[in-house]
Amino acid sequence: MPKIRCKSCEATLNVPEKALGKTISCPKCSNKIKVPSRKGGSGSSQQGKPKKKKAAKKPVADDPFSLGNLDDYDMEDEDSQICPYCAEDVDEEDVVCRSCGMNLETGQMDRKEAKRRSRRGADPAKFYGVAWSESWKFMMKEPRMALRVGTAFSLFSTIALMCGYMGFVYVQEQMPPKVFWIIMTLLSGLSVPGLVWHLSLKVIDSTRRRSKFQSDRIQFDLFTSIAAGVRAIAWPLIVVPGTPALGLIYYFFFLDNPEDPIFLGLVAMVIFTAYFFLPLAMTQMTAKYTYKGWILWELMKILFKNITGLLYTHLMAFVALLPVLVIAVPIFLVIKGDGGVEDLNPFGSGVINGITGKITGGSLDMMGMNPAPDGVLFTVIRAMFNMIAAFIVMAPIGYVAAFPAIFYMKANGLFAYYNAETLDLIDRKPQLEPATFWVRYLSHTIDSLCSLPFLAIFLVTTNAKLSKIAWVLTGIVVLSYFLIPFETFIGIAALWFVYCNWMYWVVQESSELRSTLGKDAFGLIVIVEEGERPMTMKQASMKWLLRYISDALGGIPYLLAIFPPKKLAMHDTATKSRVVWVGDR
Repeated sequence: MPKIRCKSCEATLNVPEKALGKTISCPKCSNKIKVPSRKGGSGSSQQGKPKKKKAAKKPVADDPFSLGNLDDYDMEDEDSQICPYCAEDVDEEDVVCRSCGMNLETGQMDRKEAKRRSRRGADPAKFYGVAWSESWKFMMKEPRMALRVGTAFSLFSTIALMCGYMGFVYVQEQMPPKVFWIIMTLLSGLSVPGLVWHLSLKVIDSTRRRSKFQSDRIQFDLFTSIAAGVRAIAWPLIVVPGTPALGLIYYFFFLDNPEDPIFLGLVAMVIFTAYFFLPLAMTQMTAKYTYKGWILWELMKILFKNITGLLYTHLMAFVALLPVLVIAVPIFLVIKGDGGVEDLNPFGSGVINGITGKITGGSLDMMGMNPAPDGVLFTVIRAMFNMIAAFIVMAPIGYVAAFPAIFYMKANGLFAYYNAETLDLIDRKPQLEPATFWVRYLSHTIDSLCSLPFLAIFLVTTNAKLSKIAWVLTGIVVLSYFLIPFETFIGIAALWFVYCNWMYWVVQESSELRSTLGKDAFGLIVIVEEGERPMTMKQASMKWLLRYISDALGGIPYLLAIFPPKKLAMHDTATKSRVVWVGDR
């Protein structure tokens, strides 16, 4: 039965079918109400035709709607129309009710409206309207955080540039110092991308969950940034298949010509692929189960459902980057001067060294000391001035970059919030559900790196006795390198490698942890088929051996884990074990 609303007393009324297209009286206030036709017309079929006036009839006493006056066209309101399904006002040209979404012509829910109402999260269409304004408001609301980020950018990049200059330019032949500075360059070089990675996850997570962002609780220390930087650098190496092979390609084909267009094209392809998928991956990193952010196939599955928002996010990143380029490019051109690429480093710049050399010489001369450029004192004092100069050079870039970085982080968070449904974020998993092939492949890749002997001896601590044996073998290997023939050393080193690798897999999977570091990072455990208990050491050892047989067979036995329902690989079936999600209660 259609519904209408009285404009006078706001009462909602049920009217009979025969009242459609007619005028009735409200039983509460006696106001005249025009009832729309089923097709949404308001007497449109009457347009252009002369109206007949009928004699007024007295309303029937027991008719609450005064249907006796249905043909009283003199009282009919030609200028208004009411939705028969929700009794809200609609315009004459409306086909779909703006309030309830019903199609006034077909009498069914409009398809687009039905899809919108069935959505559980925010409306993705609103992202494009609020992304710029909300990101700008957030950036302007956090000036203190931007200054802290700018300071960290400037300081961390200055340290990285100094280490790079010492390791690759200043120290030439002394191998131990050179190795030290190169390692320090790698570690400090991780700090800037690590800082961005760490802060991005905080901003995206708070935006996606609509929780209060507390910037004062976020620390930007060097070691936290380096730890996050390891993840930031490892991500493209893992997510883009074949990226580690670029090192081998470089060594065998392009070592003498690193600027070869083919090699540079391969590097550019990897960088572009990683950067293109980065916003999708960062949103996945804020979910409880982050494995999708590390697997290219999983990212590709959600790509086309979010391609418009993703491209829009990249557009915002490009616009945000422009002020940084406007500041950075002139600064680097000035410090480069007439030198080569190496002069882009402030510590190696002829322009900077010329200025700091004059300042150092003038300072020593004022103090009555020898200003000889080849003197130790001159070198030490100029190094201090070089540090100050490098920070002065990097500070404008760092502080200017901090604000667009925060702007873009918020934009990425808004992208995650408004597209949460199509991003397929995983915050819950059923307990003991079989792990999928790709997440097992990902955890296996990480475990293969962690099981290297020089890492395994530090990572495996659950069995003190076996760990001590590993450390004893490590000492024997080190001594053997200096004391015995190389052929014998190779045999001892191979034994050490096999033992540490066995210890990494077997000790962890047969312990109460029931998991390796790679599996634990994504919420996986290994249990026996008949229960939730861990494998025995014998079962775990057999699984370790069969795992390497599968590797020798090109990984083909692993493909059995693709097939449901249990998704068991060859080494799972042989040892009567299974890899499952820990899950949520």
